[in-house]
Amino acid sequence: MSKLRFLSLPLLAAAALLLGCLTAAPKASADSSGAVTERTIKIGGLDRSYLLYKPANLPAGQVVPLVVALHGGVGTGKIMENQTGLDSVADRHGFMVAYPDGVARAWNVGSCCAKPMTDNIDDVGFIRAVIADASAIAAVDKTRVYGTGFSNGSMLLHRIACEAPDTFTAIAAVSGGIMVQSCSPKKPVPALLIQGRDDPRIPWDGGLFQGNFRPSIAQIVSNLGQRNGCSTQEKVTSNVDGVECHTLLNCSSGDEVSWCGLVGVGHQWAGGKTYFPGLLGKNNDNFNTSEKIWGFFAQYPKKS
Repeated sequence: MSKLRFLSLPLLAAAALLLGCLTAAPKASADSSGAVTERTIKIGGLDRSYLLYKPANLPAGQVVPLVVALHGGVGTGKIMENQTGLDSVADRHGFMVAYPDGVARAWNVGSCCAKPMTDNIDDVGFIRAVIADASAIAAVDKTRVYGTGFSNGSMLLHRIACEAPDTFTAIAAVSGGIMVQSCSPKKPVPALLIQGRDDPRIPWDGGLFQGNFRPSIAQIVSNLGQRNGCSTQEKVTSNVDGVECHTLLNCSSGDEVSWCGLVGVGHQWAGGKTYFPGLLGKNNDNFNTSEKIWGFFAQYPKKS
């Protein structure tokens, strides 16, 4: 299998323009109440960075959930923060968000991408270090640490769930699949997948993009379903505004596997900021991906 460069020149140019628009952003978003702390940690001989968002209304003296949000290829933590609107969701529901930065704006997910893959960057170790650092400076509920990601970030999310399955209580991957060749140990993990049906970079039915193979939603669901001991039967849980969501039935581990397909949507974070629709495809402003993800996370760990 060819491991060609993941980042196209048009998207690099677009990302550079986007980053230039964001570098002057304030420490707290206009529609959020909290503040962002910039953190740097050393791992693997590198200085790595992340942003930590803390809502102003968090309960004093209580531990709260942490969501780790992984940006897409040619992105940054700051771009992920602006793209997803997760800060506002954190304000409403009372959790913190960490936005890590990849080396050269990408992540090492196994069979891609760019410099992190060729240099064998330990991104699994880095994300675990981010969680440890955030827990050292803030009141993190270690039973409620969740992971989400977009595109290349979702690919890293799946790698972490395979190689370090105790890292996250649950995961939610947006437009990015499993890129590692094997998953051992195969520990169950609650998982939600969200993807545009017209995504030009992560094909719904799988296939090659710039010489790099992307698994289909069906393949990812099958992999996760086997890991969680689910049957192959499924039910439609919702179908509105061009978004159809499904859930596998009878998961022996008790860990849900669900997925949502967005008709007419491309490589976008639905309900978030729309970037370069001519290149990446349309968005769906009627579906709030970030709220959907938090609703999924909030179920875990299950109360006895």
